Amino acid sequence: EDLTTVHDGEYVRRYLANELSHKENRRIGFPWSEAGKLRALSSTGGTVAAMHAVCRPGGARFAGHIAGGTHHAFADRGEGYCVFNDIAVAAACALRDYPAIRRVLLVDLDVHQVCSAAADCNGSHRPPLRESSHSGGSTLAQRTEATDLAHRSDRLGTRTEATDL
Repeated sequence: EDLTTVHDGEYVRRYLANELSHKENRRIGFPWSEAGKLRALSSTGGTVAAMHAVCRPGGARFAGHIAGGTHHAFADRGEGYCVFNDIAVAAACALRDYPAIRRVLLVDLDVHQVCSAAADCNGSHRPPLRESSHSGGSTLAQRTEATDLAHRSDRLGTRTEATDL
């Protein structure tokens, strides 16, 4: 249930059942295995658990998850060694489970192009996520993928102005 807050249900089902094509698994970056499946699930689950630890009333002030950060997966596919987007899933679950949380800011400080995780893992029926990426002209990303982040930014609330913070 948590995975489908941002991921396409059919993609999740096909991955878990080992029904992705060789090409789809190559795009993720490694072949499917039972251990890999368990790692993808526990990575996402750990990030969601860390979010709950901080967000629940009387919860921890800080929490982290060192096996998380698999934020390159899109809604309908894995990519860049990431099967599921644990960061987007945790953010969507926070919006779903804690009414006092109305917005989430995702900050990606990688030196390569952000995979528009918040936008592409966010269909019209899903809650808005906020994303801020910091990569300048001298990054490692020489080739970038076109996304609809700019076109959808106003509707999804992905454009973050300094005054919003």
